[in-house]
Amino acid sequence: MFTDRQEQIIKTAIRLIANKGIQNLTTKNLAKDIGISEPALYRHFDNKLEILKGTIKYFKILTQPAFNKMDEADQSILQIENFFLCHLKIFNNNPDFAKVIFSEANFQNEEILLNLINTMMNKSQLRLKTIVVKGQNSKEVNTKINPLNITRIIIGSIRFLIVQWTMSGMIFNLETEGKQLWNDIKKMIVNTN
Repeated sequence: MFTDRQEQIIKTAIRLIANKGIQNLTTKNLAKDIGISEPALYRHFDNKLEILKGTIKYFKILTQPAFNKMDEADQSILQIENFFLCHLKIFNNNPDFAKVIFSEANFQNEEILLNLINTMMNKSQLRLKTIVVKGQNSKEVNTKINPLNITRIIIGSIRFLIVQWTMSGMIFNLETEGKQLWNDIKKMIVNTN
């Protein structure tokens, strides 16, 4: 989907935003950090907004393995577990991306970017909710809790843990904490009847 140079530009933009804030992401700073001229940068992206849109598209590509892993399992609970743990693994391996994507302030001033993120979040939520409903229909998942709220608990827990991890300076192991958190969430959502 992206050329090697476009991917380099996106990754550099992510690193710059994560370490210096979005206000310091300029095409001049970006080109300088990569070691190319600004005109060379514009051969790959028309403007800064297109680069930021690229970061969101790149996020979708980066998280696709979590959805693939989810689809590998037969049981709904295992699908949800795969979704949860694989997302944490992806962010653990891409800490700069975690800092950028979970800070709404980075995208709040651009309606186009907000719409892209909102669409992506809604698709993820719908996909996960479908698994939850399937699990409730097969009596794997607690039917006493609204499926949308189960979905929000799962996605919200991922988000909160990642934000806590990035804000703490990544002082704890995200995947280890995530497994412990998942085990407790699982106790709440597994059907015990």
